[in-house]
Amino acid sequence: MASMIFLDHNATAPLRPQARAALEAWLQEDGWGNPSSVHSQGRSTRERVELAREQVARLLGTRPSRLVFTSGATESNNAAVRHWSENDSQRPLLVATRMEHPSLLEPLRRRESFQSVEWIPVSAAGELDLESLPRLPEDRVGMIACMAANNETGIRLPWREVAAWGSQRQIPVHVDLTQVVGKEHPLDLDASGAASASLSGHKLGALAGCGVLWSRHAPMAFLHGGPQERDLRAGTENLAGIITLGAACQALLEHGAQEHARLKAQGEWFRRRLQSIPGVRLTVPAGSSLDGTVHLRLPVDAETVLIRLDMAGVCVSMGSACSAGALKPSETLLAMGWSRQEAKQALRLSLGWNTTDQELETAAQHLERIVAELSKRSDPANL
Repeated sequence: MASMIFLDHNATAPLRPQARAALEAWLQEDGWGNPSSVHSQGRSTRERVELAREQVARLLGTRPSRLVFTSGATESNNAAVRHWSENDSQRPLLVATRMEHPSLLEPLRRRESFQSVEWIPVSAAGELDLESLPRLPEDRVGMIACMAANNETGIRLPWREVAAWGSQRQIPVHVDLTQVVGKEHPLDLDASGAASASLSGHKLGALAGCGVLWSRHAPMAFLHGGPQERDLRAGTENLAGIITLGAACQALLEHGAQEHARLKAQGEWFRRRLQSIPGVRLTVPAGSSLDGTVHLRLPVDAETVLIRLDMAGVCVSMGSACSAGALKPSETLLAMGWSRQEAKQALRLSLGWNTTDQELETAAQHLERIVAELSKRSDPANL
């Protein structure tokens, strides 16, 4: 659809021109070969992989040797949970909030049958109470999971403070950086107190199916077989995904500051515009949210609004793409104290690298019209 307005960047981002160009150049050069092969074709491919690793490392503020390419943040998060939960038998307690992405929630839940997991509460706005950390039994905590920003509401979490607290007590903190890479500058992972971190390339404008697991100290061997990724993750690398991820990171290194400034200005304007629609409320205070994420509670059923917006050529979401199609309400919103009915009124609009001002105004006009029409229908005076 040529006129489509895509406001679901938290689910995935369109392929960046720089990533497309890098992929096409590689394919035109007979892009193939096994990076583990010692002949010239293999060595050429290996050089591409290592260039991408360097590009990702520069964006994250770390050393290339601390990065392992994975299939995405889901694999990275699962690997981190498994590693840290089995790392120290004297520290069996795992700690997280129920707002974490399903790729962290589910592996933690599966360990609850034989390992202790403590769930830290959050406020009605989704804020993490740092005062809950000193109440933890420090000598028993084997890992704290803390996402940098929530994928549904956009609320920023104090991951640096949590990581610093954990580092001072030799408690590993794993950070899901998926939503903030490219939206927070600089990241400086090595300067943080985090022990491990994850991200997905397709959120940045690379191809889906490629991500990164970063580890400060201990190497995390989690797929066994061949010697790929320094014997840490067996299996031939996703070359196309890795090349586009490197190119997307290079684009952010060169233009990320300008992109972030534009996204910040657009997000501030968009929040004000949508807040002016009768009955529409912001979930997260503007200063606490990712610049490009606007999460709303509507006065009408959000699924109906989503369908009507889609028919008008506007793509938005009701929450996590990884929970799409599920009948149960958002666990993030339930953790924030929303009722099941209130959770059905939530709508997420997320901006990205190619969002234009005109698209935002057009989307706002469609949303305003649809909410007004549905509100009028549900008004008892009109029945």
